[in-house]
Amino acid sequence: MVQYQYGFNKKSQYSDKQMAKAQQYNIDASYKDLCAVCDNIRGMPAEEGVQYLGAVLEGFPVLYRRWNKKLGHRKELNGKKGRYPVKAAKYVLGVLTNAMANATGKGLDNLIIIHAAANKQAIYPRMQSKGRQMRANYETARVEVILAGEENVELLKQQKQKIEQNAKAKAEAAEMTKKIEATVDEKTEEVVKETKESKTSEEKPAEKPKAAKPKKAKPAEEKKE
Repeated sequence: MVQYQYGFNKKSQYSDKQMAKAQQYNIDASYKDLCAVCDNIRGMPAEEGVQYLGAVLEGFPVLYRRWNKKLGHRKELNGKKGRYPVKAAKYVLGVLTNAMANATGKGLDNLIIIHAAANKQAIYPRMQSKGRQMRANYETARVEVILAGEENVELLKQQKQKIEQNAKAKAEAAEMTKKIEATVDEKTEEVVKETKESKTSEEKPAEKPKAAKPKKAKPAEEKKE
């Protein structure tokens, strides 16, 4: 059997004793839907993640940050784009429950989902279906979830603070750039107006004084007989 490694890049910052893992592969589901579900779960406490997935199974929409072209807006998401990936939510819920069971086996508490991801696994070529000229390949996906225990909670708080600080700095930088662009646009408009006015004044020829028109001599009145 093929053993897939976890794609978690921050292993050195966390202690393995306070981590619980679970994964599933050869899943017959869209990896895009699985990625959307994992994006909405990542960073939640494990119990809240289970409640969220339960709500999705009952009909709550999932926010799609990617692959949302020509996608409908949902009232439950405050007008943001979403969909109802029930099949993907079932698989992610199964992997999350397995990770929570592994955590209870280790004696971990206060579990937080520090990593949840999905990827495309394999593509099996298939012949086109009847009545169509396009091939419909069979694609599989894989899901992985990692939970953290009590010792990693402080580290997670520090990371959240850093993320918030970086977000604030980016927002301030964006506002400064907007202000600079607005001032530059105003100055360019003023310069363009001045140049246009100067060109129009140069192009107009000096108006010559109009000469007085000579008065036409009135014809002499015919003498009456």
